[in-house]
Amino acid sequence: MAILVIAACAHKAPPLVKDRLKPKLQNVVALNNRQIQFTFSENIDTLNLKPDHFNITLGDDTLQIDGLYPSLSAAEIVAITEMQIDSVYQVTGYVFDTAQNKGAFEAQFTGTLAPDTIRPWIIKFSEGPRQKEFFFHFSEAMDTTFFSYSMIPKKELISEWRNLRVCFLVPADTADALAFDTTYYVYINQGCRDLSGNLLGTLVTSITPDTAYKPFILKGSAQINDSLMITGIALLKRETALGIALIKAGDFQFEVRDSLPYTVEVFSGKYWGSATVLIDSANIIYLKLEDRDIDNLFN
Repeated sequence: MAILVIAACAHKAPPLVKDRLKPKLQNVVALNNRQIQFTFSENIDTLNLKPDHFNITLGDDTLQIDGLYPSLSAAEIVAITEMQIDSVYQVTGYVFDTAQNKGAFEAQFTGTLAPDTIRPWIIKFSEGPRQKEFFFHFSEAMDTTFFSYSMIPKKELISEWRNLRVCFLVPADTADALAFDTTYYVYINQGCRDLSGNLLGTLVTSITPDTAYKPFILKGSAQINDSLMITGIALLKRETALGIALIKAGDFQFEVRDSLPYTVEVFSGKYWGSATVLIDSANIIYLKLEDRDIDNLFN
C-alpha cells in the first residue's frame, strides 16, 4: 500500500521545465579602445565562447578579436580587440546559454579612442596551507608575455597561463616541487600588466603544501620616531630570507614554524630598520634614513 501511495504522489509531480528561451543581446558598449562589453539577457556558456562566433566590422574592414571573457557575471562578456577608432561598428554573432540554447544577435556600437587607464587587480589567488601551487585570477585580460616576481625560498617556477586571466606558477623541474615542511612566499611588485600596459600593484601571498600546519603568529610594528610607518615591506630572516609581508597601518605579521628568535628588516622608501623579534614580544622596529634595496636581500 505504501509503495502505491508513493508511486501515485510521484506521478502527480509537475514535469521538469526545460529552458527553451534563447539568450538575447541587451547592450553593447566600448569600454575603451581595446575592450567591448556585451550584456546578455542571461548567463552565457563561457566554456564554448569563441572569438570566431563574433564578427565586428566597419565597412569592409573587420575588427580583430583577440579574446573573450566574462566580466562581473557570465551574462556580461568582454571582447578584447585590436585598436578601435571613433566610428560606428556593426557586430553580428551568436552565443549559447547554459542550457545550450543558441541566440543570434545583430547590433551596432560606437568605437572609442579612449585608452584603458585602470590598473588590473587580482580577484582570487592561492594562499594558506594545503596548497601545492601558486595561482592568480586577474580582473581582466593580461599580457601573458610579462610576469615578474620574487620568491622565498627560491624555487624555479614557470608562469603557465590557462587563459588571458588565469596564471599558475608551476615547477620548472621535479627538483623545484614545493616541500611539505616549508612556507613559500611570492612577492609581485608591478610585475604583471594588462594588454594596455597598466601595471598591477604590490601583492604578497604565501602557501605551504603542509596538511597539518599549526603556525605561531609573529606580530610587530614599524615606526619613524614616534609615528607609525604606514606602508612598507617587512622581511623575515635568520641566516637567509624566510618570508616577506606588507606593512599595513604600521603593522606586520608572519606565520612562523617555531618560537625561536628571528630578524625582521623593514623597508619603506628611503627608510630602513632591523631588529630581533619574538612571538611573545611587542616587536617595535625603528626606522632611520638609510636607503637599501630590498631586491638584493631575498637570498
